[in-house]
Amino acid sequence: MSDQPNKRPWFQFRLLALVWCATGSLSGSGTAGLLLAVRAAEQANTQPAFPLWDGHESIEQYARRANLPPTKTLDLGNGVNLEFVLIPAGKFIMGTPKPKPVDEDGFRKKIIAGRAIFALGVGVLLVFIATVIIRAIRQRHRPQYSLARFLAMIVAAGLAVLGGMHWWYSMRALAQAQAEYQAAVARYRVSDADEKPAHEVTLTTPFYLGKWEVTQEQYAQVMGTNPSYFKGATLPVEQVSWDDAQEFCKKLSEKPAAVAHFAKLRGNEFGQQQSGKMLYSLPTEAQWEFACRAGSATKYCFGDSDASLGDYAWYSANSASKTHPVGQKKPNAWGLYDMHGNVWEWVQDRYSDKYYQESPPIDPKGPETGTGRVLRGGCWVNDPDFCRAAHRGRYAPGYRYAYFGFRAALDF
Repeated sequence: MSDQPNKRPWFQFRLLALVWCATGSLSGSGTAGLLLAVRAAEQANTQPAFPLWDGHESIEQYARRANLPPTKTLDLGNGVNLEFVLIPAGKFIMGTPKPKPVDEDGFRKKIIAGRAIFALGVGVLLVFIATVIIRAIRQRHRPQYSLARFLAMIVAAGLAVLGGMHWWYSMRALAQAQAEYQAAVARYRVSDADEKPAHEVTLTTPFYLGKWEVTQEQYAQVMGTNPSYFKGATLPVEQVSWDDAQEFCKKLSEKPAAVAHFAKLRGNEFGQQQSGKMLYSLPTEAQWEFACRAGSATKYCFGDSDASLGDYAWYSANSASKTHPVGQKKPNAWGLYDMHGNVWEWVQDRYSDKYYQESPPIDPKGPETGTGRVLRGGCWVNDPDFCRAAHRGRYAPGYRYAYFGFRAALDF
């Protein structure tokens, strides 16, 4: 299987050139031909270069469909590696949605209809059985069934079963909808104003995201220093600012192994063109939340239960007031560890509390101005509400604390 993605842009370029030449020779106007060619290219460009995640498939299944490797490993030297997981292109609801009341009247109508069908079926069946028994008693012989009566009894029994199932499933669906509504109310109650309004976001291009938060040995291998307060090779690096994370990504992108890694992924020619540019970066805020949720729409990547957070995160209740080695808790559905807790993670975007009111629906990059930068995921000192998938932290890009870390992304 090839590591290279769909080469639609090159196909569009050739299509552009062919249409330009053809229309220019026929009409005698190169400008008119170019305009037609541009329109043709724009029309072709409405189709995404990569397929969108279907909402159910695993990362491995999506990777096969997109013709991309599901994971990538970058050798940093001295036995230190940086592992990445493929995050698909796709759509999701970003932020915390306002709860939608349950249509209880609609559910109750279905429940009543199911009861009525059940009662009708049972009633008809009992009438047939009673008729046969009474006739047998009067004639003093064993009950006898004609084929027509037997088939009618089967139909009545089937009607009763169908009505009973409709009744039961409608009651269960109502209970589930009520539970989901209560969970949505609870999520909305603890949400912050800057998480609203919730809005649909489409990420048109897949990307690779660090399987873990950048560790101290990885940071030291690239930067030659370890600023962390809590020391340990596999602990997440902390006491790093947003500026420090940018410098890490810059130096990582300059490594020959990183350039070769990127060139293999995108094709040698493209990799050479990108040499000297930022191949690795922080994820955007939208990329981070999409990756954290991994298809979920709940408070955390695994559901809404605060009691289960300890299975996935190091936070105030279980951290013993310190960071812990990455990868010790359960991963989310896409194989990413520590997306909740351990250390806050810097993302690329500037912060604005009003940004969700004006955020573009396709590949948002954050506001163009602003002094603060966004942090996501919560940390070892935080209560559960700060570790939610939708929660937005922010700080000045130059600040360093034992709460602040990051994970790297490889974008297309």
